[in-house]
Amino acid sequence: MRPARRPGLGPSLRMGARTGLFPGLLLGMFLALAGCGRQAAREAASRPAPPPRPATSARKDWSWRPVGGLAILEGELATPAELVLEGRSIREARFAEAGPVRWELFRPPVGETALLRTGSGQILARFEFVLPPPARVAPPMKPGTRAASTIPPKARRAEPPAGARVAAAVPPARPLKAVPGSPAPAPDRAIPLPSPAPLIFPRAAAPAPGPGPWPGMGEALNLTRGPGGQKRLLLSFDGGSNAEVATEILDTLKARGVHTTIFLTGAFIQHFPALVKRMAAEGHELGNHTMNHPHFAPGMKRDPKWTKERVQRELLEADAALVRLLGRPMDPYWRAPYGEQTAEIRRWAEELGYRHVGWSEGADTLDWATPKERRLYRSGDAILQRLRQRLDRDGDGLIVLMHLGSERVEKDRPSAGLGAFMDRAQREGWAFVPASAFLHDLGKPVWNPQLRLAFLQPPAPAPQAR
Repeated sequence: MRPARRPGLGPSLRMGARTGLFPGLLLGMFLALAGCGRQAAREAASRPAPPPRPATSARKDWSWRPVGGLAILEGELATPAELVLEGRSIREARFAEAGPVRWELFRPPVGETALLRTGSGQILARFEFVLPPPARVAPPMKPGTRAASTIPPKARRAEPPAGARVAAAVPPARPLKAVPGSPAPAPDRAIPLPSPAPLIFPRAAAPAPGPGPWPGMGEALNLTRGPGGQKRLLLSFDGGSNAEVATEILDTLKARGVHTTIFLTGAFIQHFPALVKRMAAEGHELGNHTMNHPHFAPGMKRDPKWTKERVQRELLEADAALVRLLGRPMDPYWRAPYGEQTAEIRRWAEELGYRHVGWSEGADTLDWATPKERRLYRSGDAILQRLRQRLDRDGDGLIVLMHLGSERVEKDRPSAGLGAFMDRAQREGWAFVPASAFLHDLGKPVWNPQLRLAFLQPPAPAPQAR
């Protein structure tokens, strides 16, 4: 008798088992690959992020445009960088944060070509400051030749008399010419001013170390807040190169009987003489904002090229422009362009009779910034709302910085709502005062700006013997 056959798989079942092996293998491979992918993702997440790429900017990203006597450079940086603009006759430097950059500087000479680079040497752009027809630009000099003086013999400065030291020669004012693509200058701008005499420091009036004609000289004062207890604030204004909102602001102040302190550049005085005369006639204090609005101390560190003589010349040339217009010097205050200054620079200014008036922390309204400056821009209503909140929080003695120029559209200018802001503040008991009120209550001695005339006018000629 045959033993019973053990049950087994038939041919069809064996084939089915054989074919069912492949899905299992595929599933296993899929799970293995998924595990590897998760492991790779975990390893990638644990690795440190790569360092940021250095700031780069194609030439098309940077541009410049003229605004009054200034050149406005605009572009964008990927990372913070030290910027250097260097040409044949200029070298300007400043530090810029990442993002949109707006750099104001005194317009270079016509025909100047300059490279914009980072402190590490990376070239960002090449600018050609050519506004008149190129035919007026002098051809390049051959190597080894010396440039002849371009100053006509009659225009060269006369030698100072014996026993005197020349401080600065204020260049004669010239009418502004229309710039293609920009609005036509207002009637104020085209008024040529007379050529000034050289600024001369007579020996008897030259500032000397130690106590001098200015009580408190050498203090290096930096007024950024007034004394509290009386609900007062200073709405100060800077006039650099533009004046789009100057008339509106002056009308607002006049309607409320408010006198304030306005800091003017020499370029502003030359371009808008009628506005400056109105400021003086309506009782506002006129402080010094330098002649050309330069960068004295980027990062609050003095640029070595700005020596004592050059800094003082910037201040005296601006003051001389006011003397030529009004016959009297500026009030004894100044404000550094961009707020860039040091104790050393403030002492140099005090030798000439100017105390530095800055602004309170967080009280720069940035009212000049347009939507293009994304990190700095706030709407006009938002600026005034922040000021109202600031008054409620710690407004007593506040010094606020605003500007007489604004490239914003009219409905977005804070000046449009400034009157309503002031009316509400006055109803709540606030008073608007000039810088002199704060200095008086801080016990600072009064400085007589008439003493500065000795620095701004040449000495009278000695009578001739008969």
